[in-house]
Amino acid sequence: MKPGVHLPRGYLLVEALCALALSGVLALSAALALGSARRSMASAARLASAERSGREAVSIIAALLHDSRSVTIEGDTAASLSLTIAMGAVCARDGMAILLPPTAVGSGTALSARGQPVEVGDLLSILVVDSLALGARWEESLVDSVTVRTTASPCGSADGWGLPADDGSPRLRLVLRDSLPGALQAGAPVRVSRRGRVSLYESGTGDWMIGWRRCADVLPSGVACGVIQPVAGPLRGPGSGLQLSVDSTAGLFRIEAAGLPPARPTSMTVWMRDGS
Repeated sequence: MKPGVHLPRGYLLVEALCALALSGVLALSAALALGSARRSMASAARLASAERSGREAVSIIAALLHDSRSVTIEGDTAASLSLTIAMGAVCARDGMAILLPPTAVGSGTALSARGQPVEVGDLLSILVVDSLALGARWEESLVDSVTVRTTASPCGSADGWGLPADDGSPRLRLVLRDSLPGALQAGAPVRVSRRGRVSLYESGTGDWMIGWRRCADVLPSGVACGVIQPVAGPLRGPGSGLQLSVDSTAGLFRIEAAGLPPARPTSMTVWMRDGS
């Protein structure tokens, strides 16, 4: 500034006000940009969550279909299944009951395995070998009661069913509803199956979910199913949330599930298994 030149009074105040106004505009622009970024991130997170729900639903149903002994498609949003939950060999028979070897042993290989606890109403299949009649055949009966034994006999090391260190390991004793086959011998293979139903259902909050119901033949009148339990979701409603179909000629199931809009549908094809 040249000596002797004077600016009008108030010039610095106007300059400060302009700077403040500009700062306010910049702050507002930054806040709007940040809000837009947050909304974009929230939208992307919702989309990812919705698509993850669809993928989880497809993966769970595919695993159930793949591991099932038998499948019945009910409409396009439900399927009834029979899943193997335990297998092993009969180590002894006791009246109307059979005993299974321990599932956990200190060394060597366990002669039975359980994916789920055996319960009343599960279906037990025993491979019976009768050389004088029909040869090998599967005999089936429902489980009437389940108890656990920890005594060394039967099914202990003295009977050839493990090492002495495993004599105290728990063994299942399964009472069957039907009489045991006369040709049943120790060592006969067994498997335990559980019925269930997977379906699309509307929850109490209004969301559509994939649910599982355990079913059992516990009543004289037929099959009774328990309370449905959510396993995946939320999904879209009927018509687009879940589609199940079967092509028996090609031997495959097709599953398609879609999370909430705008999630893209997820699909998978599962080969049918021989349930014998």
